[in-house]
Amino acid sequence: MTRGYESLTDEAQLPGLVRRLSPRTIVVDIEPLIAPWNSRQDALELGLSRFVDVATAIESVQVVCFATNSARTPSALPQVPGIQVDYLASARKPLRTAPYAKMPLPGVVIGDQVATDGVLATRIGYTFLHYRPALASMPPGPRLLFAGGELLRPVLFRRH
Repeated sequence: MTRGYESLTDEAQLPGLVRRLSPRTIVVDIEPLIAPWNSRQDALELGLSRFVDVATAIESVQVVCFATNSARTPSALPQVPGIQVDYLASARKPLRTAPYAKMPLPGVVIGDQVATDGVLATRIGYTFLHYRPALASMPPGPRLLFAGGELLRPVLFRRH
């Protein structure tokens, strides 16, 4: 797998896309893929469990790291024999890269924001899987960040 960019608009595309890329590490943003914006704790817990189930079905995966710039945390993480599951709250994406340094390559970062998730993927040498939900479903803050990221996208990912 080489560093790059892939775009998806339907969450159902994600397992097949990740399987095709065969990453050893998956770094995934929390909102909106794991839990919707402004959702309750039970939505976060359920989303984490569902995603870990999907990731463990992909043979190459050794590490699943949930990373969010919010302070939101789960009460517990799903445990899977043979797979490391981490959660980084207040991750300061894309500035802070040290937590990802010892994770095995190749890797993918999955998220909805080029300005945070895409820049992080570029900085740590991972492929960026850009989840592009409908703009109408985004709260104002993420929508504004998304618009700024669209200006960065052609600079970071020239071939795409």
